[in-house]
Amino acid sequence: MLNTEIESEQPSEPKEKTTSRLPETAKISFNLLAPYNEKVSLVGEFSNWEPIAMQRDETGTYQVQVSLPDGEYEYKFQAVSKSFFAVDQEVTFADPYARQVTDKDVSIMRIKDGKPIVDSYEWQHDDAALVQDDQLMIYELHVYGFNGGGYRKAVERLDYLVDLGMNCVQLMPVTEYPGANYWGYNPRYPFAPESSYGKPEDLKYFIDECHKRGLRVILDLVLNHSERESPLTRIDFTYWFYEPGTEPDEARDVWGPKFNLEFYDAKYQRNPAREYLYALVEYWVEEYHLDGYRIDAARQIKYFDFLAEATQRAKKLVPFKPFYVVAEHVPENPAVTGIDGPVDGAYHETYYWMIDDLLVQDKYDLDQLINAINPVHYGYSGPANAVNFYENHDKPRLLQRLQEAGVDDENAFRRLECAAALLITSVGIPMLYQGQEIAHAYAQDEEVHLVDWSLLEQERHQAFFERWRGLVTLRRERHALWTANCDFFHMDPEARVIAYVRFNDEGSRVVVVAHVGDNYLGGYTVPCFPEDGVWHEWTRNYDATVDGALLEVELGAWDVHIFCLN
Repeated sequence: MLNTEIESEQPSEPKEKTTSRLPETAKISFNLLAPYNEKVSLVGEFSNWEPIAMQRDETGTYQVQVSLPDGEYEYKFQAVSKSFFAVDQEVTFADPYARQVTDKDVSIMRIKDGKPIVDSYEWQHDDAALVQDDQLMIYELHVYGFNGGGYRKAVERLDYLVDLGMNCVQLMPVTEYPGANYWGYNPRYPFAPESSYGKPEDLKYFIDECHKRGLRVILDLVLNHSERESPLTRIDFTYWFYEPGTEPDEARDVWGPKFNLEFYDAKYQRNPAREYLYALVEYWVEEYHLDGYRIDAARQIKYFDFLAEATQRAKKLVPFKPFYVVAEHVPENPAVTGIDGPVDGAYHETYYWMIDDLLVQDKYDLDQLINAINPVHYGYSGPANAVNFYENHDKPRLLQRLQEAGVDDENAFRRLECAAALLITSVGIPMLYQGQEIAHAYAQDEEVHLVDWSLLEQERHQAFFERWRGLVTLRRERHALWTANCDFFHMDPEARVIAYVRFNDEGSRVVVVAHVGDNYLGGYTVPCFPEDGVWHEWTRNYDATVDGALLEVELGAWDVHIFCLN
């Protein structure tokens, strides 16, 4: 943490007219919370990397002031460690609150006009109109994987997302992690943006350009754990983390030093891990103008009171714009969302398994299908509480799964189109993973796979993209799909046909007739249709007349027809 006081260092007695003057400097305060460490020093290029002794105050924070002119400086801290692997050893580490770091784990601090700054970026599009939560259509992307470069390179393809019709970007973690171009769930410096993608101002430019295009930005944030060589592990490991082997999780769910949200320091009256993470949540909203968070590993975090406090702290910083917090809670738990839950939404894991069972395993379970399409049946309280998906960074690509199951390409793409239509018309917020809309396929692993945009040059993939674009337009324009209203009025287990209507109080209605099987059903009659009249089929652009509550329709294999009233 950095504070300043401007201090002029001019000569005490002015001399005759001169063309030079000593630069004005500021007293910059460097701070490090290390209440039980016996010795802490500051080292930096401004001291030729020689230690500058720091003094501990009554809060347990070591402090020192250094007079520095405007510029950019590298620095670190040294401390006599209390961590179990380095007791009484002197260790050197970057600032746990570093806003920027080098690829060599050195903190960077910038000073401008006598004050520490993150950067000089000036926001251009803070007043851009952004959609409300119930209208979200989320596109999960990895900065490097999306367009083969950093933050500014990713901006070059944002117009593609606008053309597709999406209105929200969910960034995989961009807090500084060791190495480059990785998933990012091993954060080492959580206050600093990943340096292999660019500088802080480059990330801000990306977010600003998203807002310019009406795209909200949700950041995937890791609050459960840190990385083994993060600064906090070297100062006093068990002050912030559980001692290894004592984590309240299965061994398979321990991905790094786990923050100990239970520990309370009675002497200094603080919960150190919670205070650190609350500051982190507030910082990214305030500094980077985010529109939401995706909370990684919410089940492992466990404490709903912590999640609720983190959510409220973030929202208090942006009271006049929508802010959405979604939790990855596996297995899913609807109680984490809604009026009484700590966050706004949760990953609807059941949806993934419904699509996998139905399209890949060829298992037809009507109850599973209904409960997935309308998550209210599963315990979610509203349309913005469930995020539906059948692909994300943790899941194998659907086309890959179908290919491994022996489904040929023609039939695989029929099933892909079926899955896309169900996702867009289901109750909840639809989420795509980058490349899903052009039918990407590769085996599941933790590598960063670049989106192969050349797929759009292939007829079948281009047609699939156009299908997606039409479905997204439907979702955007038909307000019935923003609600929790969903009535299943026809279910034919033998033919594997279901029909449901989505509606709102203003009279918008969308009817979905889905054949989730391999055979052809010519002249199929759908009874109990919601209203007689001429209905327009959205995806194939034809009109159908309903008379006596009966609709006759030709249903191919894995065929979904979507009807709207003219």
